Amino acid sequence: MGDQGATLAEFVRTDGPLRGQALHRLAVSCVAAMAKLHAHGTAGLRLTPESVALGTRGQVLIGWRTGDDDGGDLPEARDVRDWADLVVFAATGDGHGDTAALTPALRIAVERCRHPDPASRPKSVDVLRVLLSRSMSAAVASVDGLLRTAG
Repeated sequence: MGDQGATLAEFVRTDGPLRGQALHRLAVSCVAAMAKLHAHGTAGLRLTPESVALGTRGQVLIGWRTGDDDGGDLPEARDVRDWADLVVFAATGDGHGDTAALTPALRIAVERCRHPDPASRPKSVDVLRVLLSRSMSAAVASVDGLLRTAG
């Protein structure tokens, strides 16, 4: 993963859970990267605290690995579930922990992404729109711009 610092798992074990802007930045960076990959047809990313690193200059680096789908979930639905567990891990040190440590916007997004029915989970691009905290038209424009420059 290049110029990485510690994996998220190592960082949380050493320095404790992320809070505030650091947590929000991690959540947005990861879901933006996931939305970009999904837009290009790559899903089944297997995001874990060991596959996400916090770079030495504050950047978030994702080293995904695709694999067989497990549990019958669609790969994109599994990815957003994994993202939700990753955010909860970052905030609590436990991927299955309580969402009370999350801001309201993150809590809503995480709870929607953890929906038991994979077909009811939002798409990664929709999660990104929510986390950008802008009007729908501004969010659509921001996401469209992000995806255009990613190509």
